[in-house]
Parts: sequence; C-alpha cells; structure tokens
Amino acid sequence: MLRLYLPFHDGAADVDTELGRWSRYVDVEEQPASVDWFEATAHIADEDSGVRELTSCMGELDASTAAALRDAIGDIAMRCLRWVGYGETPLDSPATRVFDEDYFEADLGPDDVRPDRRVPEFAWDSAGRLVWGSRLYPDSLIVAAELPIFRQLRNDPRIDSATVRSERDVLPRSAGD
Repeated sequence: MLRLYLPFHDGAADVDTELGRWSRYVDVEEQPASVDWFEATAHIADEDSGVRELTSCMGELDASTAAALRDAIGDIAMRCLRWVGYGETPLDSPATRVFDEDYFEADLGPDDVRPDRRVPEFAWDSAGRLVWGSRLYPDSLIVAAELPIFRQLRNDPRIDSATVRSERDVLPRSAGD
C-alpha cells in the first residue's frame, strides 16, 4: 500500500496560484507514512511560518494529481463511494454507511478524477487491482494496487507518495477532517 499525499493551498485568494507539495517542506521518504502534516512540519514551523498558513485541499484534486490517478486507472472499470453530503446523490441510490457517514455507490468516470473536483472517498475495481480510501475532506489517499500500478504511482514525479510499512505505520487520520 502507499499513501498518496494531496497538495496544500497557500491560502491566497486564488487557490490555483500556488500549491504546496508535502515534499517541498518535508522529506516524505524519511517520514513514516502515518505522519500527519502538523507532526511532519513541527520542526520547521518556527523557521518557516508559512507552513502553518497552508490549508488542506480537502480532497479537491489539482491537475497533476488528477492526471497521475487517471493514468494509473487507465482503462480499468472502477466503482466508487461518494459522500451524500456533496449533494450529488442520485434519487434511486441506496446509502452505504462508512465511518458513520452515508455514501452512494456509482461508476467511477473521468469526470470523477479531474482538477477542482473532490476525489471519491473510496474507489475500487472488481478484480482488486486498484483501490483507495480516505475520510471526508482528505489530505491524502491510502492506495492498494497490484505491483505495476503501485510502482507507477510510487514513481510518478507529479505526486508525493510514501510506501506504507506495516511494521511502523498506522493508517493516518486526515488533517482535513
């Protein structure tokens, strides 16, 4: 599994002007995949106060992350769960309860993985080649994938990611929750 870190906004009025990648501030290779943003940046906050002004993207994808995810998905037919609170719930969709929240199930299409759209909290394919999960308004996704897709995401220079190691990592809470 890997943790795919979503970028932070710099707090400017135009949120598209500057995105803060985790790797710009911390060595994501050296941190455990379970570290949260505040733990990771505690030692640099005194020297770089701008770190505390960064705000989570809250699950909204930027162009680079959306492209990397779309490339990983390729032609895999996927399903997803989206939170009903986004106001997109189809009338005939039964709710699925996860983490005490209601979600609706749908096909995962190209419009679900694009810039300025919240990434579905859960996505999977029937063969289990690629799955991800998060909480509402995440700062990262936890991804499990077959080895070629895992390597593709792990080595993609457009995104920050870290390998989840069972001996040292506990799956993180999202800083955006």
